Amino acid sequence: MKLHCPPSQNRFVELADRLAATFRERARQYDQSGAFPFENFADLRESGYLGLTVPEELGGLGGDLTDMVLAQERLAAGCGSTALTVNMHLSMVGQLARSWRTTGEERAEKMLRQAANGSVVLAGATAEPGHALVRSTGSRARRVDGGYVVTGHKTFGTGCAVMTHMTSMAVYEEHPDGPHVLIFRLPVDTPGIKIKSGTWNTSGLRATRSENIELCEVTVPDEAVSLSFPVGRLDGTLLQTLWGWAMPSFAAVYLGIAVGAYEQCVRDLARRGWQDRAFAQATVAECEALIESARALVARTAAEVMGNSLWTSMSVQQGMSRVVLAKTVGTNNAVAVVDRVIQLVGSPALQAGSVYDRAQRDVRAGTMHPYSNSDACDLVAATVFGRAVAPENPPARDLLATADTRRPAGANSR
Repeated sequence: MKLHCPPSQNRFVELADRLAATFRERARQYDQSGAFPFENFADLRESGYLGLTVPEELGGLGGDLTDMVLAQERLAAGCGSTALTVNMHLSMVGQLARSWRTTGEERAEKMLRQAANGSVVLAGATAEPGHALVRSTGSRARRVDGGYVVTGHKTFGTGCAVMTHMTSMAVYEEHPDGPHVLIFRLPVDTPGIKIKSGTWNTSGLRATRSENIELCEVTVPDEAVSLSFPVGRLDGTLLQTLWGWAMPSFAAVYLGIAVGAYEQCVRDLARRGWQDRAFAQATVAECEALIESARALVARTAAEVMGNSLWTSMSVQQGMSRVVLAKTVGTNNAVAVVDRVIQLVGSPALQAGSVYDRAQRDVRAGTMHPYSNSDACDLVAATVFGRAVAPENPPARDLLATADTRRPAGANSR
């Protein structure tokens, strides 16, 4: 079924649809070459899409997470690599916008205005081999006058081809209250930040060019540190920001990739005259159910994030479990849809670079993308049984007043 949204959100979906139509024509080329889609990003900048989550009074489109998940699904139906890359930026900008509405900080306002005009592109580099989901990191920070010096090695630097500012993390072992994780943002041209070109060689999402990044004696000023929390904790402020925005929007992107393949499948079935075949009808109905159920959960979770109920009405772990479940359902339903699509279209799915070939490679990355299926199952099951997976760190109080007054808060936990 066509994505349905309230009239207030039509402009976001229509913009994404227009861009996706263009990106769809380029997707095979970028996938086969493994080159970054700079042309697509130029279109995103020119159209104002990079400012989707910037407040209107600062020059942006004024969208929030509930708008973003709708738009990102449609954009991903055109090109999954482009949608996943811009997702990092839109998510971080949206988080910054919520904080700015509470604090009114001048530096945040300046960055948001620059994001609106496309001169600032945000991305993250937090993943590391052998370290679990932001709660730990092998990167190390040592204290110096006015800040820290950081050294470390990062993987999956999605957006590094276009980012102007990078969010990353390191452990400060000598913190007076024990080892703490530091979250910080720096301009990408800061001395010591090195993008390792040529390290991204994958079967799926090839055009994201998510290269490894090295931090070699990088100076991090005190004012660049946005958050500090004890190593190993489930941090409430990260639920408000990183996890709250990333999990529903990742689900939307991977679901959109599947929807793009499904929509093409429906067109192909109609051209073959297979509308009355029982297997085709049953499989199409199954796909509709998978897509619509994922959409509903993603939309509900996005509303809960914007309404703050995930951290005002429940524990950090309970809130984390809910956002992670939305991502898990979205990505696994996407895989299920693509698998059914391939059964329907048959041998055309084997054509290298086709929408079907790209989709079956790209959606499977969603099941590994943090939270992975295995990590998600551990968290959700532990939460159901009332077992703590880690100590909790409460969210920062100054972010609790940032509920979106345009829409009601999401439903509370069961």
